[in-house]
Amino acid sequence: MILDLERFQVQARPRWRDLESLLAALESRPDRRLNLAEGEQLQELYAQVAADLNRVTHGTLAHELRQYLERLVARAYAELYYAPPVRSEIWQPRRWLRIFTAFPETFRRHFRYFALAVLITLLGCALGGLAVHYDPASVEVLLPADYLRNPDQRVHQEEQEQGQHLDSAQTEAAFSAQLIQHNIQVALLAAALGVTFGIGTALLLFENGVLLGAVAVHYTQRGFGLFMTAWLLPHGVFEIPSILIAGQAGFYLARLLLRRREDRNFRQSMREWLVLVAGLAMMLVWAGVMEAFFSQHHAPVLPYGFKVAVAASELVLLTIYLLMIGRREMGTEARSSVPSENR
Repeated sequence: MILDLERFQVQARPRWRDLESLLAALESRPDRRLNLAEGEQLQELYAQVAADLNRVTHGTLAHELRQYLERLVARAYAELYYAPPVRSEIWQPRRWLRIFTAFPETFRRHFRYFALAVLITLLGCALGGLAVHYDPASVEVLLPADYLRNPDQRVHQEEQEQGQHLDSAQTEAAFSAQLIQHNIQVALLAAALGVTFGIGTALLLFENGVLLGAVAVHYTQRGFGLFMTAWLLPHGVFEIPSILIAGQAGFYLARLLLRRREDRNFRQSMREWLVLVAGLAMMLVWAGVMEAFFSQHHAPVLPYGFKVAVAASELVLLTIYLLMIGRREMGTEARSSVPSENR
C-alpha cells in the first residue's frame, strides 16, 4: 500500500501534538500521577500514535519521522505502564496538603447526604427525649448501662472519687485506644451499611439518636445538665459529627449502588467514599484521645466551665475546617504550556 506521506502528516499531526503536550505536562509533575481523564486520554492517544508508527515503519521513507514517532510512543508507554517510585511521594508537602484539603472538599460536595444523616439522628433524639420525658419507665429500656440510668450515683462517684479509676497515664492510654477502636468500628459499620441501600445506615443513626436524646433529657431532669454537657462535649464535638459523616458516607454509597450503571466514573466516586471514611477515622482518633485524657476528668479537677469552653473552641475549629478549608483550591489543575512546533 502506497502511503501519501504529506497528507498522512497533515491528518495525524494534531494527535501527535496532543500526545506530546500531555506527556510534557505529566513529566513536569514531581509525582507523575494520572487522574482518570488523563489516563483515558493518554491511552487513546497512545493507541492512535502507535498505529501511525506502524504505518510509517512499513515504508522506506521518512526516517526522521519514524524516529520521532518511536520516541513519542516510548514516552507514552513509560507513562502508562511504569509507575513512579513511591518513595518520591512521601516527602511531598503539596501532596500532604492535598490530602488535608480533600476531606473537607468531599464533605461539602456531598453535603446533602450529611444533612440527611443529621435529620435522621435528630428524629431519633426527639423520640428518645420525649419517651424519657413523658414515660420515666422507658429509661430502663432505652439506657442499657447502669451509669446512664443512675446519674445521681454516677455524678457522686465522679466528683468524690475523681482520678481513682484513671490513676495512671498507662491506664488512660489503654482506655483511649479502646474508645478509638470501638468508635471507628461503629462508624465503619454505619458507612458500610450503605450496601443495604442506606436502610442499615439510617437505622443505626436513628438508634444512636434515641440513645443520645434519652441520656440528655434524663440527666437534665435530674439536675445534672451541666455535668452531662461538660462530660459529653469535649469529645462529642468530634465524635458525633464523625458518626454523622459515617452516615453521609453510607448514604453516598447507597446512591452509588443505585446509580452505578449511570456513573461513568464509579472508581473515582468510590475514592471519594474512602476519603470520607479516612477523614472521619482521623476525627475519631482525636475524639478518643479527648474522651480518655480530658472528658473523664470532672470537677474539682477540671471546672465544668473550662471543659465547655474547650469544647466550644473545638467546635469552632472543626466548623472552619469542614466549611472553609480547600475552597480556593477546587479549580482544575493548570497544565503546563508546551511548544506546538514539531520537526
